[in-house]
Parts: sequence; C-alpha cells; structure tokens
Amino acid sequence: MRILIACGGTGGHIFPAIALAQELKRKGCPDSVFVVDDSMVNKELIRKAGFDFMVLAVPKMPYGVSAKWLVFIIKLITSRLNAEPIVAQINPDIAIGFGAYISGPVMQTASSMGIKMLIHEQNVFLGRANRMLFNMADRVALSFNSPLIKKDAKCTLTGTPIRQELLDGFKMITNDEALKAFRFSKERKTLLVLGGSRGASAINKAMIDMVKLLSDEKKDSIQIIHIAGHKDCEMVEQAYRVNKVMHWVRGFYDKMAFSYKASDMIISRAGAATISEIALFGIPALFIPYPWAGNHQRDNAAFIAREGAAVILKESRLSPKKLKHEIFSIISDEDGMRRMVTNMRIFSKPDAAKDLAGAVMGLLNAE
Repeated sequence: MRILIACGGTGGHIFPAIALAQELKRKGCPDSVFVVDDSMVNKELIRKAGFDFMVLAVPKMPYGVSAKWLVFIIKLITSRLNAEPIVAQINPDIAIGFGAYISGPVMQTASSMGIKMLIHEQNVFLGRANRMLFNMADRVALSFNSPLIKKDAKCTLTGTPIRQELLDGFKMITNDEALKAFRFSKERKTLLVLGGSRGASAINKAMIDMVKLLSDEKKDSIQIIHIAGHKDCEMVEQAYRVNKVMHWVRGFYDKMAFSYKASDMIISRAGAATISEIALFGIPALFIPYPWAGNHQRDNAAFIAREGAAVILKESRLSPKKLKHEIFSIISDEDGMRRMVTNMRIFSKPDAAKDLAGAVMGLLNAE
C-alpha cells in the first residue's frame, strides 16, 4: 500500500509524521512518501529517516485584514494546481495530513481524486488548515481530549507520535546515566531550557539576564542544560560561564532523551510535540508560549496548566526577575514538583504512533 504524508513548517509537524511513517513501516507498510515544503532542515530530517519526499511550495496564510490576502490567494491557487501532478505521481491509497499550510492544497487534491484521507491535529485547538479540511476528512486523529474541538464519530484520540529514539531512551536511560553524560551532580536541580526553536531568543535572553540576579547560594543549587539554537549559543554559554553557573550549552542536540532524563524541570515554548515528549518523561514545566501563529501554544499551555502539570509565563510578562521567581518557586517545593510530575504524566501517550498507525490501517481496510 502506498501512503502520502503531507507535513511541513516546524519540527512539531515533521517529527510526529516521521514517527508515524516508521511505525507503518514496522507494520509492513514501508512505502510512505512525504510531501513537504522547501525547507532544508525538513528535507534532511526525512532523508535521514530513510523516506522519499516531494517538494511543494505553499504560501503562509496571513493573519488579520490586509492586502497580503490577495497575494496569498493567487499563490494558493498555484499551489493547488501544482499539487495535482504530485499527488497523481505518488498515487497513494491514503493521504495523511499533519496540519501546517502544506496540508491544505495536498489534502484537497487527494480528496478531489477520491483518495481516503486522515488528518492529525497536534494542538488542543484545530489549526486553520485542519479546520478547513475537517469536513472532507474520512478520519480525524486528535492529540488531546480537548473541549476546544467539536468532535464527531470520525474523531479518534491517539496522541502525538513520539520519535522512537525518545521512547527507547525513556526505557533504557537512567537519571544517573543522564547526569553523568553532562558531568552534572545529583545534589543540584537540573533545569532544561529549550531556546533554540522559532522565536525563542526571548527565552535565551531572559535566562542570560536572570542568572545575573542569582545569589551564590542559588547558583550553587542549579545546573542548566540549554539548547540555545546556533544563533544564540555562544552568547548564552558565555553568560553562564561569566556568572559561574554550572551549565551545558549547545546550539542543537540530537540525543534529547538524555536531556529529558537528567532534568527536574523544563523552561520552553508550548509546542504540541514538545508537550508530548515532556509528558512521556514526566517533567514539570514552565511554559512561555510563542505569542503568534494563532495562539496555539497559549491554548496548549493553558490546557496542561489546568491539570497542575505546568506554570505559564506570558512572553509579555517575561522579565529576569519574574523568570527567577517562577523557576525557584517550582524547584523549591518538593511536594509540588512531585504533584506536577504525576499530573504531567496524565498526558503521556507512549503508544501514540501505534494508535495512529492503527487508525490509518483501519481506514485503509474499510470498505
């Protein structure tokens, strides 16, 4: 059976899509072909995972009222026309969309050709592409049992597929082994800061300024793993070094299971894929949601925080003093942290890839 997977944008769409393709391969369906945007990172991730792909240029949908909509509509029509020969060449038995802009024209084309269609929503609220595709989809897979999504019989709760290396790392790596990999001490609280994704320079800069406010006692109580992105990496590393805070800083790190296993709390954005990963490892979170792109991250963070698994700090209120207060309020309360760990694990769905693959196979085999 031949499977088309449309995904693009950030790793939050790409990683779950790859995890699904890998699970389908294990189930005897190795012939998955991706349709992606022209991102070098995304293409390299899919190539590294061993799957074929085709590229389609798709415009980003503007927000608000502006003249950009006219340009967008013209480009969208072009994308829709360009999607037809791509879908025809792949000739799939089923098309799977993971949201983002590229899903729109690809999945519409598949639907017009009578191809079975499944869409997956990673966030607690349907994105604009998936809202547009909802009625024409044969099956809708959801990551969260969210009251923000009006469900019907074709909806199924699967969770967000997690990379196999993280699932393996969760089972095989101990906290002691992870701390040893970073040359860290068990006597300190380990903070994991994810500041390398889009728009997260604000987190990097706030952390830099926050450590300047710390007393020697507080500096001696923490150690920081900081994935800062290549642009800010040197600046972040220097700030920790100058302020004598124990640290391990990289622009990018491909062994995140070690980072998660070593950590007592995480400071990050609130992307759906990140949430699914930290829920697996049961890490209390301080979320600083990305304030743009339709407020998906705000909704995600609020959904998790309502269960007592995370604290939210709006970027508009982000300051070194406020960041310091929130971090140390969490890590100084041992009972509170244990509750946050328990509450975060409520959202863990380690079998999400298997469940989503099962939904795909069920749709493939349906009359």
